[in-house]
Amino acid sequence: MQTRAFRISCFVGTSLLALGLTSASAQLEQKPAEEYIANMEKGDRVAPEKIAEVIAKLKLKPGDTVADIGSGGGLFTIPMAKAIAPGTMYAVDIDQKMVDYVVEKAKKAGLTNVVGVLGEYDDPKVPVKTLDVAFYHRVLHMIEHRQAHLYATAKYMKVDGRIVIIDKNREDASNWMWLKQSDVDTWMAAIAFYPAEHFGTFDDRYFVSYQRPYGNSVLLKKKTDDAKPADKKTEDAKPAEKKADDSKAGAKKTGTN
Repeated sequence: MQTRAFRISCFVGTSLLALGLTSASAQLEQKPAEEYIANMEKGDRVAPEKIAEVIAKLKLKPGDTVADIGSGGGLFTIPMAKAIAPGTMYAVDIDQKMVDYVVEKAKKAGLTNVVGVLGEYDDPKVPVKTLDVAFYHRVLHMIEHRQAHLYATAKYMKVDGRIVIIDKNREDASNWMWLKQSDVDTWMAAIAFYPAEHFGTFDDRYFVSYQRPYGNSVLLKKKTDDAKPADKKTEDAKPAEKKADDSKAGAKKTGTN
């Protein structure tokens, strides 16, 4: 009996590890706040991020509610907050110093819509369940329990909210921590989020917006658009059918005379 219980315990433990649901240390290579901020705000690090272009692609609008997951030094948080004002911008990080830094940075920029959130390793702890966008910019690979974190994030989203992920494919880089997009697609599908838009903004990383097929989801619009050519083809066929019917009628009339 004890042997059987031990085997079951081992099986459950192994399964949880495979799913990334254990409570072990869940953050990889987290640098001290001061070092991270100084490094990320260097001019040569900012330009390649194509911040303005990324925000334009996302089509953020005033009144949106957005969470920058792993906001770091606020590289994207501040310009996103400007784009969605008066909507709320959540700066989420597991380091309180980072959170405080971004909130203060927002105040200096004259922004009043940035709210700092101290997240947990496996849960961003956003205080609302109405997010239009949850933004993971080169941060998912830093989270050890990625599936658990994404699962937690899903509960904070609007029914048609978008989880946006920018990261590198492992095939494209030698660093073992980078993530295959195919793996991310699989994890997202497990929580009913599917690739809705792919943006070719970067040469060295993927930029994908995931949504559930509900509400005003792009996925539903795609289905509608895919149906349109078939409908158009049917409409185009009607005049031809009518012409053919008219021809038959004419031929029959001629034969009668």
